[in-house]
Amino acid sequence: MLFGYMPLASRSVGRGSQYDRHCVRVTPRFPRVLYSNHRQIEYYPESRVKSNMGRSILAVLALVSLVQGQRETCLSVDEDPYLLFGLKTAYLFANKGIPAVRTHDVPGCQPMALWLLNRHGSHNPEADEISDLQKLTDFKNNILDNYRSRNNIRDERICQSDVNLLSRWEWNPRHNATFAGDLTSDGYITTQQLAQAWRQKFPGLLTNNRHDYLFKFVNNERLKTSFRAFTEGLFRAQAEELDIVKQTDEKLLMPYKSCSAWINDVEKNNETYYQQFIFESKREYREMISNISQRLGFSWDIHEDIIRRIYNMCRYNKAWDVTQISPWCAAFTREDLKRLEYAEDLNTYYKYGYGTPINQQIGCTLVKDMMDFLTNHVEREPPQQPRTVIHFTEAPTILMTLAALGTHRDSAPLTGDNYHTNTAQSRKWATSSMLPYNANLAAVLYKCTPNGNFQYNDRYQVLFLENEKTMYLDGCKVGLCDWSYVKSRFGEVADKCNLDVCNGGNRNSYLGVAVILAVVTRYLL
Repeated sequence: MLFGYMPLASRSVGRGSQYDRHCVRVTPRFPRVLYSNHRQIEYYPESRVKSNMGRSILAVLALVSLVQGQRETCLSVDEDPYLLFGLKTAYLFANKGIPAVRTHDVPGCQPMALWLLNRHGSHNPEADEISDLQKLTDFKNNILDNYRSRNNIRDERICQSDVNLLSRWEWNPRHNATFAGDLTSDGYITTQQLAQAWRQKFPGLLTNNRHDYLFKFVNNERLKTSFRAFTEGLFRAQAEELDIVKQTDEKLLMPYKSCSAWINDVEKNNETYYQQFIFESKREYREMISNISQRLGFSWDIHEDIIRRIYNMCRYNKAWDVTQISPWCAAFTREDLKRLEYAEDLNTYYKYGYGTPINQQIGCTLVKDMMDFLTNHVEREPPQQPRTVIHFTEAPTILMTLAALGTHRDSAPLTGDNYHTNTAQSRKWATSSMLPYNANLAAVLYKCTPNGNFQYNDRYQVLFLENEKTMYLDGCKVGLCDWSYVKSRFGEVADKCNLDVCNGGNRNSYLGVAVILAVVTRYLL
């Protein structure tokens, strides 16, 4: 998957010296995970063996509690925890099982051009999250008081080892407004590693010639830092010496930010969140909140906002350090986490995806950018420069782009009522796997020479990769598409692309259609 390139320890990564003062641990404790040709190798020292013995004892104690009638969860002994956390999922967890087979090696073909769209890596809490997350310090003390007094400990509980982990958790004072939303050191390193992985896949395209590249990103701290991390991973020591061609283009990479119709009719429209509201009003969701409350020692239901804070802290912790247990994750069972994941998928489905038609219209901007780039290389010879265009953007843009491409579309709309259906349980619109931190989408243009062993309908082929794996597209073979098909399917999207829709909105035409379809589907299921 990712290759083990690490930056020099003394290298500064981010604004000023922020990562000298605040750095998520680069060298993990146990297990030590190494990467070799996409295989993960875990090294367990003697202390880990002792730890496993301790886990076995804790597991027995947990079983005794169950026999005595208590439903005790114990994340400390869970050998297979649930690690899919929606938009805050670590790339490692979402991208398990990158095939060892070199899917980017297309027989009889040579890569000619690469178009690459990247999401940033893990980051510090956003400015509007910090105050609420800080309040978890007092809430932690309340939980510990509950377990010391044991007055409200009922059937649902967490094991003592998880309580001990929680007692050692402290809010990091360096998570403050100054560095809010900035890339973490883990996010920086993973971005470097990803650049190395792409270079190993396409050494002929990703050279040290600066004229072969064009980088595009939004002029904010997180994406500027992502650009720097990627170029350091790509060019190593030469990164600072190369005068790399770059552009800042918010209209291309965040078109929704300046789209008044989307802001008013989608983002600020309560109907956008209606299906999420339905799901969170279900009896099973309310019972989940009651069970979590009991598990933390409360005799009343804690507020949903507190549940969200705990969930966010849980998934931030796991993204910042994939080797460590987050004590806040101990509040949830596997089924709890799946429900919270689905609630966020409902949110993104209507806010950025197929649930609202305007999202696909806005998402066309990067489809047009891709088609213009590929067409230029197909129709003009000799090979054009730049040969590689690399973009850095935020999650909403990539979701809108995927919707414009027509990928991850389910047979029926996701709704608050269909959680237990096959459509929802095996849904294609699953942000944990679609869009983890460092998510990426690539279109690679190949020029092919037919021979006796391999025949292609078109001289030019396009391979679509998503998070380094082949992307499923109707009409293509394991992500490999004839250029004529790509031109027909996506050329039309590009040709019709404009943002005139942003100049005036009609709520009924955008979200109303989606809501009607969702309601009709509800009664048909």
